[in-house]
Amino acid sequence: MTKFQVHIIKMGGTIEFFDPSYDELIKKLIGIDTSLENYFNRILKPHFEYDIDTVAQKDSRELTKGDRERLVDLIGKSEEDDILITHGTFTMVETAKYIEDKISDSKKVILTGSMIPLTGFSTSDAGFNLGFAIGTFPLLKPGVYICMNGGVFTSDDVQKNPQLFRFE
Repeated sequence: MTKFQVHIIKMGGTIEFFDPSYDELIKKLIGIDTSLENYFNRILKPHFEYDIDTVAQKDSRELTKGDRERLVDLIGKSEEDDILITHGTFTMVETAKYIEDKISDSKKVILTGSMIPLTGFSTSDAGFNLGFAIGTFPLLKPGVYICMNGGVFTSDDVQKNPQLFRFE
């Protein structure tokens, strides 16, 4: 089996349920580490190589131009051509549009996230969205994409539908 390498960049959002005001409560309620690192290292143990970096741990509505500039800088410095960005759903499309003209022509960048946190919730869409996004890399041409709910979208062809908890 041939393994491939993905560079995962965390921007925050619901996927890890990062909220300092709830951190201790979540640990008491669900008793587990809700981070991507824990999910990949201890739970999933995937058949691909990955590195994980963090640019921000914020609700996406709080992301700044500086956060997005740091993201573009990290993408540019990455040795990998397959870049997965975990991101909050509120401004995912805005971030995709921001980075589109600023990345190398060889990079495939996929933004994904979730409506329900990755761990601690049996009905989470996070694991599916992560797996679908990673499995999509070999099928895509270089560019910027959003993978949510089993769909692959460009920033000009997607919107969040909060009533249906999905992107369409």
